[in-house]
Amino acid sequence: MIQTAMAELQKGIYERLSTDTALAKKVTGVFDYIGEDQLHPYVTVNEPISLPYNTKQSFGEELSIVINSWSTYAGKKESYDILNHCLSALSKKIEMTGFVIKKVDVDTIQVIDDADSRIKHGILRMKYVIQNN
Repeated sequence: MIQTAMAELQKGIYERLSTDTALAKKVTGVFDYIGEDQLHPYVTVNEPISLPYNTKQSFGEELSIVINSWSTYAGKKESYDILNHCLSALSKKIEMTGFVIKKVDVDTIQVIDDADSRIKHGILRMKYVIQNN
């Protein structure tokens, strides 16, 4: 059956980040939904984009997914540290039911001042080439 790997990839990334002990020491949590009173710093997993990556023999897709860090630290250093911990955690293989990850790349890394100038917003966009089993 042909289907998207979006949910399985988000689940795998969330599990990898939320169980990483080094990252857990830096953030208050890893989320895909944030309540109004969430304490900083934290990480969110969101914004997946899927592009076809088919061959004559298989169905696949290139999934880009954004990992965001949110910090109220006075500079950008905490955001850089959090993104580095995310990169380290995501360098380990992610297992997914029904899919195989063929390739992983870092697309972009950026830290910006949020609309609320107290918040530093780290952006890590990862690309995964995934094949249906």
